[in-house]
Amino acid sequence: MLNNLSNFIARLYSLRLLLSLLAAIAFFFWLFNFSTLPLSNPALKLAGNGGELLDMRLYYSAQEAFREMDRYGARGRAVYLRFLSVDFLFALTYGLAFSLLLTRLTRALFGPASPWSRLNLLPIGIALMDWLENCCLLLMLIRFPEQNVFIGTAAGIATLAKWVLTAVTMAVLIVTGLLLLTRQLRSSRK
Repeated sequence: MLNNLSNFIARLYSLRLLLSLLAAIAFFFWLFNFSTLPLSNPALKLAGNGGELLDMRLYYSAQEAFREMDRYGARGRAVYLRFLSVDFLFALTYGLAFSLLLTRLTRALFGPASPWSRLNLLPIGIALMDWLENCCLLLMLIRFPEQNVFIGTAAGIATLAKWVLTAVTMAVLIVTGLLLLTRQLRSSRK
């Protein structure tokens, strides 16, 4: 199954698609961090009594999440709901973009039949953890002020898993990129 998914992503690869997805990531980055639209982090800080997105924390307990949601107030929670609705699309976008980039790097380094080529699935794992986090936060926001500790704990664990997978993926991108660059520099000197 993992081989099939990895190969499916590889078949999707095109430079045009990759560049389009990277441009979309840049747009989402601006939208979430610098715009004042009512779904951005600045809008949440303004409407939510200085609160910030739980998504940006490394980890949080269920109790910390409930305290933060209480701090947001009704307006802040409404902003966060709008943010989450767009964040599902963002997760899909960056998951696919970084999977395509890893596909290109790992296949150039190791070949398509190598087990290393399945590293292109790491960003899909990030996106899945982001979706799980979003689903949990969505349920918490919709049900507020009800506090379900299981859902709150699952949200914090999914957030932590998302960031761990992100760190691993970035390390793999850097290492494979440097290995490929080194290989190309050596072959150009010969």
